[in-house]
Order: sequence, then C-alpha cells, then structure tokens
Amino acid sequence: MTGRLGAAALGFVVSALVGVAAARAQTQPPPLGDQPAQPAARPPAPAPVQPPRAQPPQAQPADDDAIDDPKVSRRLGTRIVVPPPPKPAAAPPPPKPRVTAAPPPAPPPAPVEPLPSEAPEGGAGATTLVRPYTPAAEAPFRPTLPRLKLALRRFDFVRIGASESPDGVAAPETFNSFSVDVYPVSSLVRVGLSTAFGWQSGTFVANGDYFATQSVSLGGQYGGLGRFVPFAEGFTGVGYMRRLQFDRTIPTAFWQFGADVGTEVYFARVGFVSFAIGYLRPVNGFAKRQQFTTVFVDTWSFKIGVGI
Repeated sequence: MTGRLGAAALGFVVSALVGVAAARAQTQPPPLGDQPAQPAARPPAPAPVQPPRAQPPQAQPADDDAIDDPKVSRRLGTRIVVPPPPKPAAAPPPPKPRVTAAPPPAPPPAPVEPLPSEAPEGGAGATTLVRPYTPAAEAPFRPTLPRLKLALRRFDFVRIGASESPDGVAAPETFNSFSVDVYPVSSLVRVGLSTAFGWQSGTFVANGDYFATQSVSLGGQYGGLGRFVPFAEGFTGVGYMRRLQFDRTIPTAFWQFGADVGTEVYFARVGFVSFAIGYLRPVNGFAKRQQFTTVFVDTWSFKIGVGI
C-alpha cells in the first residue's frame, strides 16, 4: 500500500514540472538582432505516467520470532537462537593393557674385520690385526714376607756326670725348645732375633734339665714363588742351662750355633706355616774340680712354626 502511494505522488510531481517548463517557453520573448526568428521549439510531450508497479506479496514468516518489517529485518538480520550446551559425555573406560611378547634376543655382533694400516714411507704396506678381547690375567700371589714366627725345635744333647753306659760314653738326652722369632729385616736378606726356652723331653722344670737362650740369625729368602718362600739362615746364641745331678742343681753356661734350611708355606697373604731341618751344635760349659769343662754334640734338629 505504501509503495502505491509513493508511485502516484512521484507521477504527479513529474507532470507538474513538465507543464511549468512548457508555459515558460511560450512566454519568453524572441531574441534581439537580425537573426532570423527561429521557430519556437515544440514543447516536449509530457511523459506518460507509469502506473504503479504492483509489488509481489511479502512472504509471511514461518515462525513467530521472524521480523515482519523488511528494513528492520535487513538491519538486524535473522534472529539466532543459541542452543543449550551439550551434556558432557561419559569418560570412556580405560584401555586394557596390551600384552606384547618379549623381543627376540639381539644377534651376536659380527666379527671385526682387520683394518689396513697406513704404509710407512718408503716401505711396504702392513696390515693391523684386531685381536679379540681377553680378560686381564689375575695378578700373581704376592705374600708378605715373615715378620713374626712361633716355633718348636727338637734336638738331641748329652747328660753330664757319671755315665751309665758300659763304654763310658755319655748317654743322649733329647730336648724340646719353644722360640719366638722376630725379623726386623725381612726382604731378600732377613735378620732375626730369637728368644727360646728348652726343657728335657719327658720332664719339665721340676725334675729335669732346662735352658734359656737369646740368638741372632742372618740369612736369605726368595718370595717370587707365590705361596712358597724358601729360606736358609745361620744362627748363634748364648744363655743359661740348669743341670740336675744326684738331686743337686748345677748352674751351667749354654751356647749354640747352627744353620737351618726350610720353606714357609703361605695359606693367606699374611699367614704361613714353616718347616726347617738344620745342623746344630749345642755346648754346655760348667766348673768341674776347679776347672771349666765343656761338653757338646753335633746333631740334627727339626723345627716347625706358624707366623705372619
């Protein structure tokens, strides 16, 4: 309806303007001069009034929320309805653990090929051979050489006084001695100090002979055979010896000298057992009928001990 009224008003205005222009052309005086009079221009025919164009019917909105005014609809656009947020989806169940088979063992590494080395100047080329790895050899056993030893020695001696043998030779008498041997110097050369106490075999202090001595020794040893340390040494010493004769105690002097050859067998780095066999000459000196008399014997001795 509004469109039709606008079109009619527009046609009316155009017709009025055309009529005013024609009337003004007729009332205008001719131009001055000798110019020939121009025929008056014919007024233009009025433009035919176009009938208003029928507007197509506007489509009615399908829903109640649509805007019926087209201008307002073009300005505001289509109303947008925001849907409510979706509900959170339930968490999926945890995946089951996958059981995978153990990977196959890696193949052994390929052997290393020998690499050719650079040839020296003026010479033929040489080939460097790559040898397989071999573990280091175990270090050889290195014992700690002797520092202290406890030992027991057994040897034969003779009695003094009246002889009970038919040939008048003094009867033999066996002695045992216990010693503490200390080696302040112990390397290829060893020096030892030995304190010993000995007693007559089968008896002891109460009814037999006994002695006490202090000795010094000098010898050599070799520690390059692992658990076996062979040695050889010579020794000498002096001391006191008590003789028992006819229920009388006779104080006498005692000294000795000899040599030992043996070996020390190590069961640990600082522990060993010792075995030695040696030559021994014990000498017993005493006063007899206002003169000093000595008796001695050449004998073998056997000595065992333990030490560190």
